[in-house]
Amino acid sequence: MSRPTPQGLEELYRDCEGLCLHKYGSDIYAMVQAELESYTRQRLSDISRQHDDLVGGSVLVQTEQFWQGYVQQLAMIKCIFLYLDRTYVLQTANVASIWSMGLAVVRQCLVDTDMKTKLVRLILGEVTKERDARPANHPALVSLVQMLVDLDLFAQFFMPSFIDATRDYFSKESRRLIGSLAAIQTEAEPVPAAQPAGVMTVPQYLAHVKRRLEEETQRVARYLIPSSKTVLLSATVSELVERHTERLLSTSFEAMVDAHMVSDLANLYSLLLSVNQLGALKRYWGLYVKKIGLQLMQAPDLDTSLVSDMLALKRRLDSILQGAFQSNGVLAHAQRDVFEEFINSRRGKIAQLMTKYIDQCMRSSEQAASEEGIDGLLDRIIALFRYVHGKDLFEAYYRRDLAKRLINDKSASIDTEWSMLQKMRMECGSGYTKRLEGMLRDMADSGDLVKKFASSQQGREANTVGFHAVILTQAFWPTYEPLPLVIPREAERMQEQFVQFYNEKHNGRNLQWQPNLGTCLLKVEFDEGPKELTLTLIQATVLLLFSDCRELSYAQIQANTGLEDVELKRTLQSLACGKHRVLTKEPKSREVAETDSFAFNAAFKSPQVRVKIGQILLKEAEKETKEVEEHIQLDRMYRVDAAIMRILKARKQLEHTALMTELLGQLKFAISLAEVKERIDTLIERDYMKRDDANPSLYLYLA
Repeated sequence: MSRPTPQGLEELYRDCEGLCLHKYGSDIYAMVQAELESYTRQRLSDISRQHDDLVGGSVLVQTEQFWQGYVQQLAMIKCIFLYLDRTYVLQTANVASIWSMGLAVVRQCLVDTDMKTKLVRLILGEVTKERDARPANHPALVSLVQMLVDLDLFAQFFMPSFIDATRDYFSKESRRLIGSLAAIQTEAEPVPAAQPAGVMTVPQYLAHVKRRLEEETQRVARYLIPSSKTVLLSATVSELVERHTERLLSTSFEAMVDAHMVSDLANLYSLLLSVNQLGALKRYWGLYVKKIGLQLMQAPDLDTSLVSDMLALKRRLDSILQGAFQSNGVLAHAQRDVFEEFINSRRGKIAQLMTKYIDQCMRSSEQAASEEGIDGLLDRIIALFRYVHGKDLFEAYYRRDLAKRLINDKSASIDTEWSMLQKMRMECGSGYTKRLEGMLRDMADSGDLVKKFASSQQGREANTVGFHAVILTQAFWPTYEPLPLVIPREAERMQEQFVQFYNEKHNGRNLQWQPNLGTCLLKVEFDEGPKELTLTLIQATVLLLFSDCRELSYAQIQANTGLEDVELKRTLQSLACGKHRVLTKEPKSREVAETDSFAFNAAFKSPQVRVKIGQILLKEAEKETKEVEEHIQLDRMYRVDAAIMRILKARKQLEHTALMTELLGQLKFAISLAEVKERIDTLIERDYMKRDDANPSLYLYLA
């Protein structure tokens, strides 16, 4: 085909034009086609007889040379027979152009012989060499793959074999690597001196997979068609990852999360996402979170640090969820469900511990502020609060602690208190925080009221007693049992003046004094000099008895104060047996007896001018907790009764199963079926509802 002709190309073109004008177009077309077929079959037959293992890759090289020469010559033939293309070919149906016919000739010759199969096999061999990082004939690969594309054989003949070969190659590679996969060494485990050859960890394997995918992507860019990228990468990752998902997750997933290997977990996530294996990742993620969470919840000795540990765990898991798993909704939902499950595994305990932790933060926010800001800490606490089922129990504990902070002036910032209530209100509604907000408003209103009272006292006889009162609305604050106490006359006179002032402002309201909540600052003269003692009102009342008499018996003190034995004994113990002993006791002992006598300790010494004398705390923490829980349980039973009656009143009659479904959907706290049955029996006994005579599982509403 490449032999020179005596005529010039223009003369050949004129000859073709003349023959076409004399109606020889079909004969010329047939002769050109026959010549192309003869040449192509001869050349391909000669190439096919070559051995594959000849130096230089004879078959591939000669096929590439044939194709390059053929395309060049076909382009020249197309130019010579251009007039034939523009006349005979266009005017005749089902006749291809010279160029298309020339390509079809090569395509048909490849199909009719075993050359097609041999060529595909040899091309795949060169690809395998590339994957093995061995020398390969890259120019031939580029040219021959393009030839298959031009001949329209790429998708039909080459791509299926290429994908099968890809799957086979990476299947063997993955089985070899997975078979020698090693777990990640943790800090508690001994680290081997050297990792055995051929052994890799899961992160190393994932990095290897990413590298393989990058190589296949580059291969597409170099000599494959863009549309093949998706199916090629899918086949690659399927063999390397999808078939071994369980092994990859079971080998090192927990260790990777423990070690906070965010980048490696991100690789794992992206690969599993590409092969639709998020279900397996969700299962392992949930199991891990549950395991770690239950370890925290089931360790009683960690109660003191449980909430801080839980916040740290939540923060760590959230960082992995965001940084490695791209805040995937499926995994986030799994984490939320598991958190909710294990946080409520110790019924009511988490609510109590959370309120205690918040109380510590609210009393001194300096540490939190220095670390991340108190507002950020409160946001993290609220995130944990969302999982708590017994929110009514949380509110009861929180109200108790808030009352202590406000009454004893221990809150670090009222603005922070309001900020926390606003966050709780956003989560649970205004009804949930109504009493808590009322407590803060009481404190603010009391401050204004006391200022007005102080202004009203100006011009009167000078008082030797300072006075500050806090008006607590009974509906908002916890219930306090009144304590009988005979206070000093000066303090009693100030109370009477304040009551008169208050009644003038608020007619019809009744004030009930709570001396057990009061505090005093008492100035006392000792031999060392004057000291300011910070005491409870009860301690101050007892100590003031010694201003007139230096020595008093237990019975005399009790007669002058009206205190019961339990309260009096712990008060005298704090004054005479504690760290700061402003009283002396005879006989000397750690306990107070009714036969003891007490005297003012004028020799008391302290390097501080202001001394705080702590009250001996009664062992009532468990009692208080039990009372709160009993109160909440009683309140819940009332809510269950009300919910049952609301449902029956609307439906008039309802099956037991349907009633239970609606009831549990309305209640915002956990309740056992036995407790519900008990409430139903109680309502039946009280004639609010009844069972149907014919069907005992059907409940009827009684108006």
